[in-house]
Amino acid sequence: MKKTVASIFFIFVSTWGTNTWALPKSTDGLESLKWLESPTDPHALEWAREQTRRSQDDLKQKASYSGVLAELHRTLKASAPIPDVVLLGARAVRFDRDSSNPHGVLQVAERSPTGIGPWRTVLDVGALRKAEGKPYELQWSSARDSCLPPAYDRCVLRLSPAGSDEVELREFDLSTGQFVEGGFRTPASRTFAVWMDKDRLAICHVLYDSPKTIAGWGAAVRIWHRGDALAQAQAVFQAPSTDALLQLYGIGEGADRRVIVARAVDYSHFAMTLLAPDGATTSVGLPARLKPFGLLATTARHLIVQLAEDANIEGRRIPAETVLAYDVTAASGQRVQVVYSPRQGEFLNDPIFGITATQSAVYLVATRKLVPRLISANPGPGGWVTREEFGADVGQSLKIGGADPVGSDLIVQTTGFLTPARLERWHPESQRVLVQTEETAFDASRFVVEVRSARSKDGTSIDYYLVRPRQLQTGSPTPTLMTGYGAFGISFTPGYLDAEVGGRSLKVWLERGGALVLPAIRGGGERGEAWHHAAIRYRRQLSYDDFAAVAESLVKSRFTSPAHLGVFGTSNGGLLAATMGTQRPNLFGAVVSDVPLTDMLRFPKMGMGAAWMDEYGNPDNPADAKVLSTYSPLQNVSKGVHYPPFLLTISTSDNRVGPGHARKLAARLLEVGSTVYFLEDEEGGHGVSDPLIRPEVMAARMTFLIDNLMSHQ
Repeated sequence: MKKTVASIFFIFVSTWGTNTWALPKSTDGLESLKWLESPTDPHALEWAREQTRRSQDDLKQKASYSGVLAELHRTLKASAPIPDVVLLGARAVRFDRDSSNPHGVLQVAERSPTGIGPWRTVLDVGALRKAEGKPYELQWSSARDSCLPPAYDRCVLRLSPAGSDEVELREFDLSTGQFVEGGFRTPASRTFAVWMDKDRLAICHVLYDSPKTIAGWGAAVRIWHRGDALAQAQAVFQAPSTDALLQLYGIGEGADRRVIVARAVDYSHFAMTLLAPDGATTSVGLPARLKPFGLLATTARHLIVQLAEDANIEGRRIPAETVLAYDVTAASGQRVQVVYSPRQGEFLNDPIFGITATQSAVYLVATRKLVPRLISANPGPGGWVTREEFGADVGQSLKIGGADPVGSDLIVQTTGFLTPARLERWHPESQRVLVQTEETAFDASRFVVEVRSARSKDGTSIDYYLVRPRQLQTGSPTPTLMTGYGAFGISFTPGYLDAEVGGRSLKVWLERGGALVLPAIRGGGERGEAWHHAAIRYRRQLSYDDFAAVAESLVKSRFTSPAHLGVFGTSNGGLLAATMGTQRPNLFGAVVSDVPLTDMLRFPKMGMGAAWMDEYGNPDNPADAKVLSTYSPLQNVSKGVHYPPFLLTISTSDNRVGPGHARKLAARLLEVGSTVYFLEDEEGGHGVSDPLIRPEVMAARMTFLIDNLMSHQ
């Protein structure tokens, strides 16, 4: 279905007037809400569409909506998010999105010693959507694995209809800017693929009754020859069906090319296998307990991982948090070397943008007392040699990526809450060369960033960032938004209007006198793997205690008040927000829960939730179910309790968490007479709250927050 304005569902739930939901006649107990779990159930979709017609006029008539939407459009036009740049030998590649191209354009540029450019568009995703009549979104995350070395001109693009986790793979030529006629192409599926050579792919999919993992991803790795039907591709490796996920990566080139089969047994235990050009497999001798997400980077011959716990490796005792290199070319028994061991009080807390590798070197961002520093590591005859290169200031982040797999350059981004991103190309022993700077979206001199701490229920000190107006209104509570994540060892770091804090829509909040709070709660990776493991499974409540402690500290200090304090979060952060709203309803004045989990007794049965039982627990286990039921938002909504207004957002096509969580919580809150806004878009997948593609969604969010937290100033 093509996206139209009518495909955006703004559903306002209230006991006011005629704005009521048409629920089933029998709503006794939560079993009656299971009909909302099926993403495309005709009755569930009909119900949503009916409420859309009743609710859009109400939202648009809110006093601030039209102004917020207009301001957001102006901001997006004047200051788009800066695109990531990837270096691939003689060329650079980026996926650029702005208000005129919200679905993005894939661009390439030639590299020279003095810079990059000019940029040339090779694929316009918006034009492709129109030409083929499909709502494609390009998932462009790892060109190193999507494109064939050493030229990196042939790529297997991941095109997702409606933005879900299912993708169509299509072979594309970066040099000509054309899809390859008769090239590799698959139907939509949960699929991973990586090049073995110019005529073969290693591929893992769920088509043709291929084996699946417990989370519904492919469990068998096959070798697919050019010209053959995909159904004929022979399996060379199969993971147990109890695994969470299987992903594929490439290392080396030509005759030395290997495919890395990375198994996430769960999200704490990992195993890797090397697939040779002839299809032979070799197990990688590394401990299973690695930090998320297992394989962090690759050089031309090394797999880079980080230990989650102390381990005995090749006769040596190596402490947790150590970064290791596994040499795929070395003799047996001499393959593992220590790359870097963090010092006391130092953390490598960003597995996505805090570690990368060039052809031979590894680069790490180490944080100590919230100050990030770039560390280089190079292999030598006596082991890896490390050196501190440069750093950033408190309240800023260093993000690294786009490293050249056949060279020594990498891309460094410096950013912060008040600092527009600055993208630079850096070569060891040389000065950084500017690639691009982000346009300023607001006057940063009006705001300050502070680092504070609060004491959690068990006495643990919880650090948090506070972004606030420089001039506060004397005697008046400051409208404040809190957000966080607190799971899977993922850390949120300072960034300029990053998606994690609401993107460009946050400008609307800040310029109206609002503040932002970002706590480093347990479950995240801010203080290493011990910080993550402190709040998994039966200890999950500690994460919520940490978040609540920061909120209580803000109220106790009279910086804000419960009526002016809102919470929002995405995915697990959506679970965090919903839990705060149901556990501590008197502490918050508004809740935004985006693409959340909310029914923790049925999460393995929706989306790919079965992959996350190591993090949350298994509800089929009575002991785990008992713990899950103590905080699961859906199970903890009660009659007679006054809950803050809720806004729940989801996409019909989100097959990662599934739309059932948001739908069921909204329905349950209605049952007890609460005020709820519910927004569902038929497209967008797990990234539905995208200001560039859906500014109306983000304008609705800001309207909701302003109306509930600022209107009684």
